[in-house]
Amino acid sequence: MNAFQAWLQGAVGKSRLEEVLALLLFCPMLILMLQNHDHAAFRASDINRIVVTGIVLASYIVIVKVQVWLPDVLVRFMAGGIRFMRDALPFMLCIVIYTNMHNMVHIVNPNDVDPMLAEWDLALLGFHPAVELQPWVTEPLTDTMAFAYSLFFIHPLILPLILYWRGQYEYFRYTMVCLILTFYVGYIGYILFPATGPKYELAELFTVRLNGTAITDQLEFLMNVEISERTRRDAFPSLHNAITLQTLLFAALYVRWYFWLMLPLALLLFAATIYLRYHYVVDMLAGYVLALVVFWLGPKLERAWNRWARLY
Repeated sequence: MNAFQAWLQGAVGKSRLEEVLALLLFCPMLILMLQNHDHAAFRASDINRIVVTGIVLASYIVIVKVQVWLPDVLVRFMAGGIRFMRDALPFMLCIVIYTNMHNMVHIVNPNDVDPMLAEWDLALLGFHPAVELQPWVTEPLTDTMAFAYSLFFIHPLILPLILYWRGQYEYFRYTMVCLILTFYVGYIGYILFPATGPKYELAELFTVRLNGTAITDQLEFLMNVEISERTRRDAFPSLHNAITLQTLLFAALYVRWYFWLMLPLALLLFAATIYLRYHYVVDMLAGYVLALVVFWLGPKLERAWNRWARLY
């Protein structure tokens, strides 16, 4: 084994599973963005997102290395904060990679599969659910659905924080690893199956507009300001459904009171993915399958990775 192989093996052995996955996705993503910076998919806001991504990655590297750079007495004094940042930054990196992935999907795979997904819905149900829900559209309902949909990033933040605060570190690790792994597998799904969702594919079938109040308008603005609906391909699988279901499952295992608190909001979010015309039913089903598979597999991978890492 040469010096580089030994260094690489040691570096990987000291890293966590989700950290290695983040770098495996971040590096090709950065190369693609640099090579295609003038592509029509990119806008001025992309530079903001890549800068934020760089800051988060640099912060992660500093936190990992700080124990080597700082005096031991200072490291011991800052141990709690250093550990928390080491635990939190991989999830932050996962989210910023999520915001950068959407615009790049068409660069890698320009072949949208919306017609196929719409046909699958018809074959499965005999109708398009988002179209059939039009008689039920009202401003208050649209506001409610938009609010529930916007909680996508809130649910998977609160549960790990509860587990961390309670000192249930093993459960915290299982939850975080599974959530991050689900995100990353979902990103690969976006590339393999680019889709914009019923909102655009079935536009000619919608005769009722989803008019909400200023609440809906503001929530849509916050969701779209950095991730343009015109360019993103993030329908299949539905990570809104996958991540929310997975958070529910871990809450049922570890924090039962939070499960009951979250359940009605999660059910509204599931319905909102169809009502707001963001997803097909097959997107939802794919998200649920992904959530269940990773929920079962993730803790096993975490334990296996830790056993392997201890060897190095």
